[in-house]
Amino acid sequence: VKLVETAQMAKAPIQRFADEVSAMFVPVVVVLALLTFLAWYSAGCLGWYDPAWGVQDCFTFSLLFGIAVLVIACPCALGL
Repeated sequence: VKLVETAQMAKAPIQRFADEVSAMFVPVVVVLALLTFLAWYSAGCLGWYDPAWGVQDCFTFSLLFGIAVLVIACPCALGL
């Protein structure tokens, strides 16, 4: 019984590696999402959006891109 308990308490090497990767990957994704938001927001404030897009609020438009990066990348990070 003690052998089974010990085996269940120990992490497999691949699990340890996955924890290390996700510890770095999640902050990187959050920073990339923030940079994406800032880049699109700056572009909107400078008037670089195509008028055909019909953007009225550059904050909301930029926020959608930042959230899209999180939604697409973070489930991958959490799946590790």
